[in-house]
Amino acid sequence: MRVSSVAAAVVVVGAQILATASLAGATPPESGCPASNQVLVVADLLAMGYRVPAMVDSPEVGGDDTVQGNGDGIICGKPLNPVVQERQCPASECPVPVVYLFRDNVLTP
Repeated sequence: MRVSSVAAAVVVVGAQILATASLAGATPPESGCPASNQVLVVADLLAMGYRVPAMVDSPEVGGDDTVQGNGDGIICGKPLNPVVQERQCPASECPVPVVYLFRDNVLTP
């Protein structure tokens, strides 16, 4: 009797952990961005000197047949690790405060 109640408790806890893990990695439907990304406004980024977000969000297909964006003015950005950012774009020379990996907000992880 005791063994079956312990087994049942383990199953319930395991199911809760799996449900929480799947929710954490899911793309939030309200933003269209992976949970690990920040939701950013393209116009705000342009004002700070970024140029890539407008290209990623553009509904026009690029010359290299890149995926076209949805043109809604919202983009996902994942900031680079500060150590990696310093190697890629040293603070004394970098024209933007944070280096992001950008993607449009309709893509899934």
